[in-house]
Amino acid sequence: MSQGSWLGRLSVSLLLSLCSLSAQADDWQQFERTQQAVRKFNFDVSFVQVRPNQLITYRWLHGLHEQSGALSVPLELERLLLQDGVGTDTFRRGDKVYYAAPDAPVIVTQNDSIKELPAILFEPLAVIKQLYDIVPGSSVPLSGRTAQLLRLSARDASRYSYWLWQDAETGFPLRVDTVDEQNEVLDRWMVVHLQLKTSLPPELQSLISAQLPEQPHALVSRPAPQDQFKLNWIPPGYQLLAEQAPISTRSVPVLANWLLSDGLHQISVFVQPTARLPQQQLRDGAVTILVTTQQNLDVTVIGPLRPELAAKLAASVE
Repeated sequence: MSQGSWLGRLSVSLLLSLCSLSAQADDWQQFERTQQAVRKFNFDVSFVQVRPNQLITYRWLHGLHEQSGALSVPLELERLLLQDGVGTDTFRRGDKVYYAAPDAPVIVTQNDSIKELPAILFEPLAVIKQLYDIVPGSSVPLSGRTAQLLRLSARDASRYSYWLWQDAETGFPLRVDTVDEQNEVLDRWMVVHLQLKTSLPPELQSLISAQLPEQPHALVSRPAPQDQFKLNWIPPGYQLLAEQAPISTRSVPVLANWLLSDGLHQISVFVQPTARLPQQQLRDGAVTILVTTQQNLDVTVIGPLRPELAAKLAASVE
């Protein structure tokens, strides 16, 4: 092969690679547009969460309140209302999320997003890029709008993938499907009504000056017995968060517990004295709940992972 021919092929290959990288960068920009849409717009949205044998309807309100001062950042206000029956009223003011249940004190947590909403819409883009590749799909009509499909494919089998449809005009998310390796839908989040507003929705006005708890409730922790239990394997890409102290419930004590995270998802593992029940496994949409018995202990795994990986994680406890 002549040097010119070799250089020519190298140049074509390099050009194709650069074009591919450029196209993917544009696709990530479209995804970032969706993440910005749920932060910058005033809106009133109704959506449904669809899981096997379950459909839940919510109303989601979001708005920005302009604060006084030239350098002040707009205050984000948000509210999530269950539309079917009576439930917890969830609302956010800035970086704190509040939960108000009937006949119970308001609970406050430190967070800049509501955990009942799809986490992939709010996690930092750098985290998402480490876990997923992005591939655009076709445009389809959805909820009376033109929607562009973005497929976020997991880079390894320890997590599920996402198919996200965004409104072509505004970038607002219209549907998010959580899918397994066979592209079977495990969990669906879908907008059924979208109304963008020019100002703060009236239902959020009272949150501006409402008297709310400022500090999250501090949990009392106790030293964990050292080396009593070990977790010898975790799924690829996950890390063990701060070591958890044993906790107690009203019924069965928790002897050890671990919390794993890949930056987007969380998996919990608990060890308790055995209740001498057969192994139990169920899936709630994308979430697997597995209880296995090892000698005189029950190991429980809860998280968005395949049942076989949950079983491997439980078996790694010793």
